[in-house]
Amino acid sequence: MTRVGLVFGSRSVEHEISVTTASKLFEVLKQLGGEIETVPLYVSRAGAWLGGPAVVRLLEVEAEGRTATEAAARQRLQQEYKGQLSRLETGAGQAGAESLFVAPDPTVRRLVGDPALASWFTKRLRPALDVALPAVHGTHGEDGTLQGLFELADLPYVGPGLAASAVGMDKILSKQLFRGAGLPVVPAAWFSRRRFLEDESAVLAEVESRLPYPVVVKPAVAGSSVGIGRAVDRGSLARAAGAALKFSTRVIVEQSVEERLEIQCAVLGNHALRASVCEELTSAAGIVSFEDKYLKRPDAAADLAPSIIPADIPPALAERVRTLAMESFRALDARGTARVDFLVARPALDVYVNEVNTLPGSFCLRLWEASGLSPAELLRELLALAREAHAEKRATRFESPEGKGLVDRKHLMSPGK
Repeated sequence: MTRVGLVFGSRSVEHEISVTTASKLFEVLKQLGGEIETVPLYVSRAGAWLGGPAVVRLLEVEAEGRTATEAAARQRLQQEYKGQLSRLETGAGQAGAESLFVAPDPTVRRLVGDPALASWFTKRLRPALDVALPAVHGTHGEDGTLQGLFELADLPYVGPGLAASAVGMDKILSKQLFRGAGLPVVPAAWFSRRRFLEDESAVLAEVESRLPYPVVVKPAVAGSSVGIGRAVDRGSLARAAGAALKFSTRVIVEQSVEERLEIQCAVLGNHALRASVCEELTSAAGIVSFEDKYLKRPDAAADLAPSIIPADIPPALAERVRTLAMESFRALDARGTARVDFLVARPALDVYVNEVNTLPGSFCLRLWEASGLSPAELLRELLALAREAHAEKRATRFESPEGKGLVDRKHLMSPGK
């Protein structure tokens, strides 16, 4: 049986969204009960790693509240969910919660608890994980930090690797990568918080010299449309930049595609890739906001933003999007799965790569199901892809004859050298 560590939460503005994703994945993993043992690991906003029955209950009550149909039941479950989340935020010591984390030392080969709270014998019995399934969105999870921990621990993990995750999370770096790969992107400018605070007028003037209004202002490292604003003049640009800089040390400003479609497509694989059907986002406002994505869902089963699956677009456009999605995935050197977001300008239907989400909300369960892949089949394949990627990395050498030769010659060196 494969022991899977389902990691979620963390220090991110998308913390609660991560809980929802983890809850959905936990429900799917239960369907693989004969193959999978799931170990939920909650990372608090303070960064504490917790496991135990209280963490399992958090996921269960989230699922129950999300699918409840009666108003009274939904309200009761919502209160239980809030209370459970609040108690876990206080850390270990709460009933049913214990410190439990992945050690960066690959020789440990098991989950580690708090030495002050567990006996030596108990610590010895803590079993190892076979695969990590990160369900963290945004900072301290989707940005390469969590992937770096798994790399140090020599632990297979689902999703893109450290470099792909870090670049995919950074809208400035990914924009440069896609442009260098010959992929279509909208014109953009960027600046740092330090530059903006030192000389706001000069920064705004530089943006205006490169881009016509209206523009879209985004934190360089953030997700779920947090901190995004639209600017039509210098005043609104300054306000939008100030808001975005609350969530990131750098800001990207993009030329606005006013008449557009917003299309998403998921990609699956390590080497032989396949793309899902396309999804078209719908919103009442000019920008698909955090509210559109998470607070206006048409029903409890909806997967994030209100949308049309498959997208109501011409077949040729859908094929163009699917092809660009796989090219973007390869350019990023991603693996496992990711979702690629596009802007399609009307009426010419020019397609622009917007961004790649390396750990997309709910892992695009609905998109893949509409593409003929059930949630259970998707997770089974993702776990297999994680092990494949790990095996490929272990075939890589991390020592050289030259290095060994240097060690052999050290005894010949004088103390002063």
